[in-house]
Amino acid sequence: MKFPSLPKKWGRHQRPALGLDIGSHSIKIVELANSNTTRTIRCIGRALVPLGAIVDGSIKEPDKVAGVLKALLANLRPKIRQAAISIAGYSVIVKKIIVPYQDEEEIERNLIFEAEKYVPFEIEDVYVDFCMLNREHEKSSGTEIYLVAAKREIVDEYATLIQGAGLSPAVVDVDAFALGNAFEGAFGLVEKPVVLVDIGAQKTNLNIVLQGTSLFARDMAFGGEQLTEAVQEATGLEYADAERIKIAGSEDAAIMKEATRVYRELCSIWAAEIKKAIDFHKAGSSAEEYPAQLYVSGGSAFLKGLAGLFENTIGLPVKTLNPLHGFTAGHGIEPEYTSAVAPQMAIATGLALRTWTK
Repeated sequence: MKFPSLPKKWGRHQRPALGLDIGSHSIKIVELANSNTTRTIRCIGRALVPLGAIVDGSIKEPDKVAGVLKALLANLRPKIRQAAISIAGYSVIVKKIIVPYQDEEEIERNLIFEAEKYVPFEIEDVYVDFCMLNREHEKSSGTEIYLVAAKREIVDEYATLIQGAGLSPAVVDVDAFALGNAFEGAFGLVEKPVVLVDIGAQKTNLNIVLQGTSLFARDMAFGGEQLTEAVQEATGLEYADAERIKIAGSEDAAIMKEATRVYRELCSIWAAEIKKAIDFHKAGSSAEEYPAQLYVSGGSAFLKGLAGLFENTIGLPVKTLNPLHGFTAGHGIEPEYTSAVAPQMAIATGLALRTWTK
């Protein structure tokens, strides 16, 4: 894979990782097993996180989150104990830059110096990494890279959490790049750029990919929780009831009328934000890098009418991403279950496709 990881990898022997997506709404786990003939889902599952336990990517109530994670691990019993996790939001900076160096070792030696120009945090407070884009920049003698910086405080929070649950942190990735890995694992290297949009509870990750490389990545500050709160405010329902009818609907015509109005208003705003990000990418790209398709994942991918609304606003065909396309359900796993939860498992699947080194 060509997507970066944090911190830098070590050693030579590639090992599989457990895909662990710790979100503000739920924790998702995917464990994969590969053979010469099949790709198998060894275990898959999710568990809800208490409301407010994780806010803006920061773990506010570590004991509660740890309890959910331990219970999920006890239920799924994965064989792999080395976990790949990912982060996003305000604590992560992902920026495509040009550096005046030609080879990977030279870039690595000078990375801190280059990072100081772009990272809005104290450099000693972040982990930094990079990914070469495998091409010299056309207008200079430099090399184009993705610079990735993550706040140490947040990374260490997650590392402490998973160690306390009996796992070893092997890879710390970025949500948008894990999303790219998931798409590539399911559909291979596509010939035309695609937009991947994962709508989480508090944030949305966007990644435009082509041939296994990220052309443009961005985190956006909206998600399904915002929609639930808007429905709650418009209808006077309790939060749990608003969350339920957001996906399943309601037989109460008056409530559904208000909920539908809120859906359309907020989802139209989401679509406009996504279109703005795509247009920004296109403004600095050649026609060959203009996306031709959009895939949506995350819990809000199940919203009725979302694909059509996005298509009308963004102007691209929209499909729901199944990151488990081409995988076989392992022993004891119902294929119907994997189909039902697949769109929510995109980031966890992308992480499970990662390898770590020892």
